[in-house]
Formats: sequence, C-alpha cells, structure tokens
Amino acid sequence: MISSVKNRKKYKNDYLKQVFVRVDFDSELPILSEGPSSAVYDCVRKRFPLKEEKTIVGRELLISPDTTTSRNLEIKEWRYYGNDRLKNLVISPNYLIVEFNKYEHYEVLREDFLSVLDVLYKSYPTIMLKRLGLRYIDVITWNGAQSKNWKKYLRPELSSIFSIATNEKDVSRAFHVLEFNYGKDFLRFQFGVFNPDYPAAIKNNEYTLDFDMYTNRLIEQSEVPGILDGFHDKLNQSFEEVITEELRKIMKPLED
Repeated sequence: MISSVKNRKKYKNDYLKQVFVRVDFDSELPILSEGPSSAVYDCVRKRFPLKEEKTIVGRELLISPDTTTSRNLEIKEWRYYGNDRLKNLVISPNYLIVEFNKYEHYEVLREDFLSVLDVLYKSYPTIMLKRLGLRYIDVITWNGAQSKNWKKYLRPELSSIFSIATNEKDVSRAFHVLEFNYGKDFLRFQFGVFNPDYPAAIKNNEYTLDFDMYTNRLIEQSEVPGILDGFHDKLNQSFEEVITEELRKIMKPLED
C-alpha cells in the first residue's frame, strides 16, 4: 500500500465516536510485575500522563480430540490516559492499544502509537508483531424530528433491509457485517441501526458505520508505518464510498 495521508478528506464536523489502533504480540513481552521499563514510562507519560493498573480475569477453553478442559487467565494491563481522559493507551504483555474518544487528526494518533511502539522495541528487542489493526467507529446521530430517511445521507443499499419489514416501527435492530479479503489485509465493515434499547423497538435516531481494517501475519517494525497509513487511506475511501453529498454538506468539507 502507498500512503497518501495528505490527500485525505477533512471535515469541520464529523460523527466519529471512537478510533483504535492495536497490535498483538507473537509472544508475551517480559514485562516485570511493577510494569513496563522506565524508558517506556518516560515516553508514555509525555502523551498519557495519568496511570492506572488493571487485571483482566477470564477463562480459556483447551480443546483436544479426547477432552476439553479450561483454565483461569489473568492478564495485567497498564493503562495511561491523556489529561482530559479523551485518549488512552493500554500496554499488556500481549498487546498495545491506543484509543481516541475525541479524534481530530490522524497524525496525532499515528505519532502517539508509533512513539510507544518504538520504545517497546528498544526495551524488549525480541518483540514480534502478529496482528495490526486500525478501526474507526462513526455514529451518525440526529435528535428531535429530523428525518430517519437514511437513504438521503447514506448509500441506499445500507438501509434496504428495512423494506423487508411489513411495519418499520416493529424493527428492534438492523445491524450487519460485511467482510473483505484483500489478500494480506482484511476489512470488517459493521453497519446499521444497533439500537442500545434492544429488544425494544428502535427509538433513537442513530446509524453506525464501523470500519475495522487489520492484517494477521508476522510484521517487521519497519513495515508498521506504511501499513498503518495504507489502512487509514483505505478506511477513508471506504467511508466516502458509503455517504452521500447530503451528508457531506452537513459535515462541511475543509480544504487541505
């Protein structure tokens, strides 16, 4: 993939609710019980000054031809937040996540993520990546008496399933998954009216566009920036392909 970050579209208004970038490690990082190395913390605290620790408890099923057993799992996470808590970073022996709940520029997300990944490589030289993903979740929300005619703002195919219902008011959820295989890269597109009040009938005026781009393979450090930029380009293109000029007018495009 060739990066064309400077050519992406920008809008004055948008409906982005969350943005994630995540890598999973091929084997556990040898992080000590007190947390990541001092070099990692020195890098992290410049961007994410608030620190918390958390233990995730779960169970793992182990299935063999003769038997099925389970075991308890505990995963230690070190969580770091921006001063306003609108962005956060998660480091565990198994993965690294950067999440933005208020997103303005891809460059900021990119720099935050790559700076931490770089210092992790320096602190734990045996690190190998087995998965990299970038995910954008847009929730288009209108209040009051504004139209629920999604065909005006989104490609008609995205809401065509409503036509199956005898009475649209009886629908309690209309959420779909469309997955793409691009060889080395994959895209999971989840879209529709999720309805947080399910199984009650749909009352809210919200439509979700959830684009999750990822690759499952061993990745060298030098590959990460280019893959990430390529994912960003593809997700931007995918978003533009499913919205209409009516929605663009509401979002108000900005000139680069």
